[in-house]
Amino acid sequence: MNTNKATLENHLKLDNKAMTNLASNMNDLLSDYHIFYQNVRGFHWNVKGENFFELHEKFEELYTKLYQNIDDLAERVVTIGFKPKHAYSDYLKNSIHKEITDVSNGEECVKHVIDGLGILAKSHRKVAEEAGEAGDIATEDMLTAFVGDLEKRMWMFTMFVK
Repeated sequence: MNTNKATLENHLKLDNKAMTNLASNMNDLLSDYHIFYQNVRGFHWNVKGENFFELHEKFEELYTKLYQNIDDLAERVVTIGFKPKHAYSDYLKNSIHKEITDVSNGEECVKHVIDGLGILAKSHRKVAEEAGEAGDIATEDMLTAFVGDLEKRMWMFTMFVK
């Protein structure tokens, strides 16, 4: 009977130190997601003007996708053997995104969304590269897929303000 405790090194065959660093950066990415997600929810709730119906719907579509990514990312942190952060105080402390409040002008909301998507995509690329270097191809693949979707959405919102 094998009584060895499951570890990253003996079951997943991944270096524990590299994965500890990766999990920390994934938690920072999770923080970025949560702040950006809440910003988009605020745009959805507060947008006004001639493009209200279209933007209200598009913001809802975006925050729904962000929520799905948040869940997948947090579950991946657990899968690789770590604990996802889940306190808003941690998100605020560790996110490169800033809270955006009291914005209701549609074009201004869209500009914030474009900026936020770009920041999030850049963070993904960094963490995906780190996952690849650690040999965690599942995390790398997941994050790479997220980047493709974020970039497409960024392009679509960019076309809205041109």
